Amino acid sequence: AILSLVLSSRLYRSWGQLSALWARVERIMAVKAPPDKTLKRRMYFFLGFMTVCSLLEHIMSVVSAIGLDCPPALIIKRYVLISHGFMILRHEYSDWYALPLIFMSTLASLLWNFQDVLIVLISMGLTSRYSRLNQCLAKICALERKQMDSDKKNETTKVYAWRKLREAYVKQAMLVRKVDDAIGGIIILSCFCNFYFICLQLFLGITQSKASEPIKTAYYFMSLGWICFRVICVVLAASDINVHSRLGLKYIYTHDSHSYNIEMGRLQDQLSKDYVALSGKGFFYLSKSILLQMAGAIITYELMLIQFDDQGTDDV
Repeated sequence: AILSLVLSSRLYRSWGQLSALWARVERIMAVKAPPDKTLKRRMYFFLGFMTVCSLLEHIMSVVSAIGLDCPPALIIKRYVLISHGFMILRHEYSDWYALPLIFMSTLASLLWNFQDVLIVLISMGLTSRYSRLNQCLAKICALERKQMDSDKKNETTKVYAWRKLREAYVKQAMLVRKVDDAIGGIIILSCFCNFYFICLQLFLGITQSKASEPIKTAYYFMSLGWICFRVICVVLAASDINVHSRLGLKYIYTHDSHSYNIEMGRLQDQLSKDYVALSGKGFFYLSKSILLQMAGAIITYELMLIQFDDQGTDDV
């Protein structure tokens, strides 16, 4: 939670410059791309959906910890002793310890959810910009198919239009790298937290499902499904940036070879060789393939944890 707070504070301090750069790139865009009228609505929907589901998951965690038979006067005490039993013993319990612990635990949950929401919303914005550029590229290709005359004046205009479009893609790639540099630490922390809690919830669900109450078993698997859903949302939203950064190639490949010019060739070379994606400070890139890598790593760690747990039980 402290590390997340530090990284979020750093992003907050640099957000003014980053948002100014984003607006400047949008303002000086070399081509006039059509606006994305659904972007704001999609962002609000995702934010509301994540807020409601995260709140329900947190309520479910509290209910599974205290049980359905807990007297109202003992709710806080039982919740703290069960959820934070590794920090405070029963004979050490005091409301002066319990309330700060609950506050810090709630803050940690909020920051954990904030990380994932932030990555998805920023990814949606960057993907939308690439989608608009690709629409502009498709429009230029469609117009050139209709104009079959190739006089020098028209040819010069075409080369100029392609150069402006290529410069717009260059500015967009630069913006993605600036954003990646700003939120790279948050991406690393988000992936680590999600990986850890997936392993934890899966391990608890497998090892304690038979001995636990039905409500706890239901919570373990519901929480596991919710975390997996969040991971998939984060990875797919971020990987869409890489997918859309290369999506314009299909319009160039299917374009008439008679309309080929040097700027079109430069744009093709740029889109095919320039790898644009969000990353965790360059250690890994958020692409669709990372989901399979994470799934393989989770299965490996779960088998190891179950094996060590069985050995510990046998020794006892």
